[in-house]
Amino acid sequence: MRTKRMILGAVVACLVLAAGCGQTQMDKDRREARRRWADSRAEMMTKLAEGCYRRGNLDRAREHVEEIIKGGVVRYAPVYVLGARLAAEKGELDLARDYAETATTIDPKSAEACYVLGTIDQAIGHDDKALEEFATAAELSPDVARYVLAESEMLVAAGQPETAAKRLATAAQRMPGRADIHGALADVFSLLGRYQEAVGSYRISMRLDPKGQTPTERFASALFHSGAYQEAEGVLVDLEALEPDFAAGWIGQMRADCLLALGRTDQARALYQQRSRDAPETARPLVSLAKCDIVENRLPSARKFLDAALSRSPQAAEANALMGYVLVAEGRPGEALPHLQLALKDPNCAGRDTVVQLLIRAGGQPPEPPPATGPPAAAPHAERSGPYSLARPISPS
Repeated sequence: MRTKRMILGAVVACLVLAAGCGQTQMDKDRREARRRWADSRAEMMTKLAEGCYRRGNLDRAREHVEEIIKGGVVRYAPVYVLGARLAAEKGELDLARDYAETATTIDPKSAEACYVLGTIDQAIGHDDKALEEFATAAELSPDVARYVLAESEMLVAAGQPETAAKRLATAAQRMPGRADIHGALADVFSLLGRYQEAVGSYRISMRLDPKGQTPTERFASALFHSGAYQEAEGVLVDLEALEPDFAAGWIGQMRADCLLALGRTDQARALYQQRSRDAPETARPLVSLAKCDIVENRLPSARKFLDAALSRSPQAAEANALMGYVLVAEGRPGEALPHLQLALKDPNCAGRDTVVQLLIRAGGQPPEPPPATGPPAAAPHAERSGPYSLARPISPS
């Protein structure tokens, strides 16, 4: 009898334990079901919000996002990515960053979450973090052009244009049909002074997208600096017709420089004279007119133009270098010496070796080599169009 009671008690205990375990499993299953439903609902509503966002209905998109996020803990990264975009659009950058960080925590392999976080960090001045985040996005999704472009822009802004060129060259091999990648690579080549390579990349970009955003003026500038004066002059003629408002500016100046390099001095002189009339306070057209006179061995006339240019810009390296040349040629080395010394103080003085030789001829001592100053300056028109969006915050959209 006692044995039967013991067996019965054991059975009851097992049933109780089994019931408890079953309840625990049921609770776990319910929680999992609720989580799956919450994620499915979040995915559905996020798609609705993204549709509103694309149509420009930002308020409605925010309502959807806030409803999802406030409804409880949601493990769905895209809703936080969209929330970050919407908050950034509204100027709420701290909230935007919180959302973007949450998205990367939920899904560390979400390239879009890393990219959006990078745009927000860039906007608030955290450039080092932005570069890391863009690099991560590009590594996670190497075939998405905007991630590579964003990383490259930040590399240039961080003073690493050579690394940017390598990244873009690799991307161009991986995505040979992307005009924007080739255009960006050309811009970085130009920034580095690698103009022949820039010309090649610009050609590819414009062939891939003839009506696209690759600026013809940057192509013309690369042609000029690579020494392809004949082709550059033809492109600049077309630009003058397309953009007459800018023809009297750098376009006209560069075209005249091409003509002078091609030996068409009279045509160059006419354009320089026009430029001088249009910009009477600018020294450069006067320096260019002096070059025309030097080519034609009219040294007294060249000296007058250089005097006028130096009165406007006393420390201009090119004007001082040319004045030194003229004075040495006229047998006045003592007067030439201070001009040549002043020209060499500019670390970007063009034709430095020639200027040093003139300095030695004038009786001066060659200066110490100038310190490294990084990549060459951008082309003269960079203030208007610039290299490829360098250091400009990227839209989180």
